[in-house]
Amino acid sequence: MFANITRSYTIAFTVRSGSNAICDLLARNGLGAPSEWFQQPPTAQDGQPWLDAFVRLINEHQAEGTFGSKMMHDHRARLDERLRAAIPGYRLLDDLLPFHRWLRLVRKDKALQAISLCRAEHSGRWAQTESADIASGDYEYDFFHVLSRLMIIQGAEFAWELYFQQHGIEPFVMVYEDFFQDLDRQLPRLIDYLGGLPPGRTALDIRQSYKIQRDETSYALRQRFISDLSRIGEDSFAQEMGEPNQRWERFFFDRQWRS
Repeated sequence: MFANITRSYTIAFTVRSGSNAICDLLARNGLGAPSEWFQQPPTAQDGQPWLDAFVRLINEHQAEGTFGSKMMHDHRARLDERLRAAIPGYRLLDDLLPFHRWLRLVRKDKALQAISLCRAEHSGRWAQTESADIASGDYEYDFFHVLSRLMIIQGAEFAWELYFQQHGIEPFVMVYEDFFQDLDRQLPRLIDYLGGLPPGRTALDIRQSYKIQRDETSYALRQRFISDLSRIGEDSFAQEMGEPNQRWERFFFDRQWRS
């Protein structure tokens, strides 16, 4: 089914957790060409079965015998749904892809992660590979915007946790902050878990293409958000927030998502 593929892996991630940089490092070292190949399900062509499109995508995006991808939990759910419809008795990617391994990427500082998401949504700048500095002050602080993104991230983390628990999967966990602070030790551990470097490769490439986007503004926004978050419930805070706070409370406590 899969031509010349001897191993595979999936990075389970949440948005703004450093997944682009991880994928770049793995690709540099000959471990596939990982990307969000399943952000949209494969498209069947010329009346062929959908499963053929799935197999074709994997064969086209393997590198040196390895297929790698990264997925958010909703992309995984959509893909599994399609595979269950196409393959009788289908359960998990582990049963389908050769020598499949799960990697889980998490970020400790969820507040900074949420702020990074807000700023990326505002600027449209999702990755930075150039040497140019990112302009400070590009995002106008919005407490409820940040809080909503924090909740989305936490919910996504929980969804992945449940998925792994339900299926008895113990992924290789990468903590964003720890991984990049100790790359000389962490990258070899990751590559060893995936089965080592491809034949013919003897040295690790630890060069990084992606520039860290957080800056002094990120930390200032984090401090402001944490200060505001600690005041939820205070009358003075509700008065300061005004109508946005009232809308937030109506949405959650009056279940206005039903209207």
